[in-house]
Amino acid sequence: MRKTLFFPKIRTRVMISCLILVAMLVSLGWVKVDAQDQKAVISSEKVTIPTPKVTGPIPITKTSRPFTVGGTNLTDYGYRLDEYLISGKANVYDWGADGQAITPQIRTPQAPYTTRIVVRRPHKPSKFSGNVWVELNNPSRGWDVEVQWPTVQDKVLRDGDIWISVTVKPNVIAALKRIDSKRYAPLSMANPLPSDKQACGKLPNEEGYDENLSKLYENGLVWDMLSQTGALVRSKDKNNPLHNYNVKYVFATGESQTGFFLNTYAANFAENARLKNGHPVYDGFISASGSGRTTPINQCVPATGVKDVRTQLPKKHVPFMQIDAQGDIFQLGSYLWRKPDSDVPGAGFRMYEITGAPHGPVNTVNYQPPAEDIVKAGNLPTQVPYAYGGVEPKANQLPRHYIETAMYANMERWVIKGIKPPHAKPLLVQEGNGIQTSLFGETIYASFVKDKHGNVLGGVRSPYVDVPTATYNEYATLKPGYPYAWSFGHQVDFTSETLQKLYGAVGPHQTYVRQVEASVKQLTKERWLEPEEGQKIIQQAKFTPIP
Repeated sequence: MRKTLFFPKIRTRVMISCLILVAMLVSLGWVKVDAQDQKAVISSEKVTIPTPKVTGPIPITKTSRPFTVGGTNLTDYGYRLDEYLISGKANVYDWGADGQAITPQIRTPQAPYTTRIVVRRPHKPSKFSGNVWVELNNPSRGWDVEVQWPTVQDKVLRDGDIWISVTVKPNVIAALKRIDSKRYAPLSMANPLPSDKQACGKLPNEEGYDENLSKLYENGLVWDMLSQTGALVRSKDKNNPLHNYNVKYVFATGESQTGFFLNTYAANFAENARLKNGHPVYDGFISASGSGRTTPINQCVPATGVKDVRTQLPKKHVPFMQIDAQGDIFQLGSYLWRKPDSDVPGAGFRMYEITGAPHGPVNTVNYQPPAEDIVKAGNLPTQVPYAYGGVEPKANQLPRHYIETAMYANMERWVIKGIKPPHAKPLLVQEGNGIQTSLFGETIYASFVKDKHGNVLGGVRSPYVDVPTATYNEYATLKPGYPYAWSFGHQVDFTSETLQKLYGAVGPHQTYVRQVEASVKQLTKERWLEPEEGQKIIQQAKFTPIP
């Protein structure tokens, strides 16, 4: 596999990737603060979570609108979109003065913040399912990206769920203010420490300044922000945008970098964040392409490593799903973070690896903010085309979102009805054969085991690999100016001769469709596909030319 370096800003043509900040933070040192800043308060004590103050909905005018990925006409589905600002106070945590504490310690208490939430909900509360999904927006491109919303929106809209996306990192707050300075003026994740007490980062007037690691901001405010966002949507307070909706269950999800955030939150904060009735704020978590990795609990400490107990989920936790693509196994090093499924009462866990799937869900390229907003966001290191630009002719187009949709539905069944999700084998890997280099610089002595068509064995299957028309590769060779090609992967379509060998020289298309239908039927029965997505796959097969 092509070796790709991973840095917070461009120093070569191929250095950008959607996890820029995390790799850099791993190598950073510890915060040095005065004794009065060190508080011996342990977060393992269960805390009743306050609800933040709400402002909004923020008016939509001819010159001001919410910054979103857009793409779907919600009114066609009886939905509405509103944007709110939420404000509260959050602690900044560390691992104690020596960095060795097992549970997070409060380093700086009660720092004020204001962030935003975008709420998609049915117009009529009577159409609401009772399920709320909170997505941590991905900040890796320098502006807020809702990745999981377009991935599972079809399920949300047909079921009547509510989807809330929340801004969780200060570098994108800076971009939002450039996009609409008036609308987003109140947003803040300001660093509560004076700059001379901070052990990392730079100020805007200093050479090499990067908003990913600015002394003006503090990434570590995010943990209490997440708890308070979940507490808000459950609240019956009239300031809660959902106060007249019968909220029964609240789930959280994040993708890639914010999958790392979710892993960290679930391992160290979630089980101690409680409502007044003692119930945890969130009922379940789905970390998509989060690879099991964690992120630093404040911006000047290292992330915990794979063998660190602080990386692991606690003995008791709400259901958790780790969904990784084939493109995450070696490129993000999720192979190193694998852990077994669990059906232990009060500690359910599933690890899913989607065969053939690239890191970046292929459908998300169709959901991008307006071009003029991206330009206003600023001359960011990540302001390059989010488009395929690999040396290989074609991006990997395996629609992983069809499979992920079923996993979200399975999470709901798990929590609400106690129906355990199916187990899946991991992607088949041969240890000691081959050398892979992750985007974090890790060397992995292993390689995938593939079938005669070049598709990987094992993992969560789909008709795309069991009734194939192509070889699906998780990587792509980068061309200048297109640093995201690795995320898309590439595919090699079968020749006519290969298709005829597979499906016959006479009537190959009919044979192909029958096999796809049989595969869909079995996968739907096993709950790897929802019926609606199964029908989409069959319809696609009917329009796929098999010469």
